[in-house]
Amino acid sequence: MVHYELNEQQNGIELYFDGFPGYPLINEMKSHKLRWNPSKKCWWTYQSNVEGVKFIKDYCAKSTEDNADKTITFDKMIKGRCCYVDTIFNFNKENENDFINKIKSTFLEEHLVDLSDSQINAWVDSFRVMQNLNLNPNLNIIFEYVLPYESGRRPDIILISNDHVVILEFKMKHEVKYEDIDQVKAYARDIREYHYESRDKEVVPLLVLTRTSGLNEEINNITCVSGDMLQGVLDNIFTYEITDCDANYWIASKYEPLPTIVEAARTFMKNEPLPNIRRVNSAGIPQAIENLENLTEYARDNQKHIIALVTGVPGAGKTYLGLQYVYDIEKVGSVYLSGNGPLVEVLTDALKSKNFVRNLHTVINEYRRTGAPDFDKNIIVFDEGQRAWDSEQMAAKRNDDRSEPDIMIELCENRLDWCVLLILVGEGQEIYNGENSGMALWDIALKNSKFDWEIACPAKLDSYFEDHLLLDNIEKDSFDLTVSLRSHLSGTVSEFVNYLMAGEIEKASQLTDEIYAEDYDMYCTRNLDKAKDYCKRYSEEPNKQYGLIASSKSSVLKNYGMYNDFKSTRKVNVAKWFNAPSNDPQSCCALKDVVTEFAIQGLELDMPIIGWETDMIWNGSEWEKFRKNEDENSDANTYRRNSYRVLLTRGRDGFIVFVPPVDKLDSVYELLLSVGIKELN
Repeated sequence: MVHYELNEQQNGIELYFDGFPGYPLINEMKSHKLRWNPSKKCWWTYQSNVEGVKFIKDYCAKSTEDNADKTITFDKMIKGRCCYVDTIFNFNKENENDFINKIKSTFLEEHLVDLSDSQINAWVDSFRVMQNLNLNPNLNIIFEYVLPYESGRRPDIILISNDHVVILEFKMKHEVKYEDIDQVKAYARDIREYHYESRDKEVVPLLVLTRTSGLNEEINNITCVSGDMLQGVLDNIFTYEITDCDANYWIASKYEPLPTIVEAARTFMKNEPLPNIRRVNSAGIPQAIENLENLTEYARDNQKHIIALVTGVPGAGKTYLGLQYVYDIEKVGSVYLSGNGPLVEVLTDALKSKNFVRNLHTVINEYRRTGAPDFDKNIIVFDEGQRAWDSEQMAAKRNDDRSEPDIMIELCENRLDWCVLLILVGEGQEIYNGENSGMALWDIALKNSKFDWEIACPAKLDSYFEDHLLLDNIEKDSFDLTVSLRSHLSGTVSEFVNYLMAGEIEKASQLTDEIYAEDYDMYCTRNLDKAKDYCKRYSEEPNKQYGLIASSKSSVLKNYGMYNDFKSTRKVNVAKWFNAPSNDPQSCCALKDVVTEFAIQGLELDMPIIGWETDMIWNGSEWEKFRKNEDENSDANTYRRNSYRVLLTRGRDGFIVFVPPVDKLDSVYELLLSVGIKELN
C-alpha cells in the first residue's frame, strides 16, 4: 500500500511504495520535483515544495480510495486461477465423486480441452492421499493453481499458511525421474521469485510418488517422498500452530515473470510498460535508469556530450537496461546500436521492424562513406562497448585506421549538439579478433576528441578515464549490475563459470551447492541422445526453449551429429532458430541446427545443450593453451576461454554439457563431475 511520512528532522515528506511504481509515475513525480532516496528506498521532497506535497497527499488519498473499492471475492479469484481452493477443514468433508465432478467442471470451463483418463485418475490419486493425512484444519489447500502468464503451467496441489507455501507435485510412478524433480523445482523457483504474496513465505517443493512406499529422500535439493511418508514430511514443515491466511488474496496475487530479451523488446514496441519485476528492481536497473534520465536532462539543458558506462556480469540485464532507456526517453531521438549481428537479426525478425535496433557496423560505415548528414539521435546505446573494433581490425576489415570508438566519438561531435552515449560493458566476453583492447580504446578516442566529454561510470572504471572529467554527482554503484537476471540467481553462476574457466577449481566447486539451492540445474553427459531426450521431456513445460550450442572450433562434435563447422553454422537462420515455434524444423527446439558463441552471445535459452570441443582441454591442473606457441593471455587463448564463458552462461534454468566420448576429453568430463556438475542419468 502506498503511504507517506513526514520527516520533521529534514523538513521533508517521504512517499513509500510496496513495489516499483513504474516509469510513467516516476516521470510524474519528477515533474513535481520529487527525488529518489536510495538509502531509505522512498521518493521525497521538502515540505516547502507546496506543489510536490499536494501531489503526494492527493496521490495517497486517491490510492486509498481506489483500494477501498476493490473487493476480492472467492468467485472472482477462483475463475481462471485454480480448480479448487478451501481450508483443510472443509476439504476433509468433501465426497470423492462430488469433488472430482467439481474439479472437472471448473477445469473444462476454463481450459476448454478434453480431459484424459490419466488426468482424472491423477486427481483421484492425489485426493485420496491428501484426505488420508491429518493436517491442521486452518491450512488452505489449492488444486491446479495456474501460474499467470505461464501458458497453463499448474502445480498439482499447494498448501498455504501465513508462513509457508508448500508445492506438491504428484506422480503415479515407482521411481524418481530427473524431469519430475526439475518440474517441481521450477514451480517453487518461479513462485518464490515472481509471486508477490509469497515474498515473505518459505516456499517448499515436494515431489510425491504414489506408486512406491518408504521413500523420503532429498535428491537435487528436492524432497522426494512416497504417499505413506508424506505425513511425517509435512509435520516437519508445519512444526508450530498454523497462522491461517486469506487464500483468495494469495490466488489474486501479482505474478510477474521475467521476460526474455525478445519478449521485453516486443513489449517496448507496443508502448506497453514492462511488469514490476522484483529481480529487475533488486538488480538496481530502475536506479540506473533514473540516473541515465537525470544525465539526459543535464546534457540537453547544458548542451553537453556525455559518455555513460554500465558494466555487468553475463545476464545482468545490460541489454534490457539499454532497451528500456532508449524507449523511456520521450521527445528525444534515440537508437540502440549493436555489433552483434545475430541479436539484430533476432529482434528485427521478432518485431517485424528495422527501427528498434540497428547494426552498429552499418551506422559506422554510413558515417565513413557519407558523413551521415541525417543522423540526429541524441541518445545512443552502444552495446558490448568492450568489444569495439580496434584500429587493426578496422584496417583489416574496412581499410580505415581509426577504431570504432574514434569514429563514434567523431560522429557524435560532428552531428549532435549534445548527446548521451551509453556504453554497455560486458565482462569477459570478447570473442572476436580485435575486441580485446577494452576500455583503453574509449580513453584514446576521448583524448583525440574536440570536445571536453564528461564521463559517468562505476568506480571500478575510474582509472581508465582519470585524465577526463568524471561526474561524481551520480550513484556510481548503480552503473555496475552485479545480479544475474538470466539465471534467476545472483551472479553466482557467472562467478562459478569464471572460476571454472580460470582453472580455479576449488573456488568453483564451493559455489555449486548455492547454485543448486537456487534451483538452477547443471548436468553433463557423454550421450547426446540422453541430453536431447531430457530436453524433449523438459519441453512439457510450455514455451520453454532449448537448443544445441557449441564452440566454433569444429573437430569431434560433427561425428555425433552436432555440426558446428563454419559452413554448417552459417546456413542457420538465426532469427528462425530463436523465434520459430517449437514444432518448426528451423526452431532451436528441433535439436537439429547448432549455433556457436558468435550467434548465442547476448541471447539466451532456458536449457541449452552445450557441445564441448577439443579446443578446450584440461590437462589435470590447468586448461591447455589453444595456441601452444603463444602466451596464455594472448588474444587467441583469451578468446577461446571467453567463448566457453559465453556458452556456459546462456541458460535461464540451467544447462547440459555434452562431452563427446573420446579419450582426449575424458579429463574434461572428470573435471566437470569433480567440480559439482551432476551426471545426467
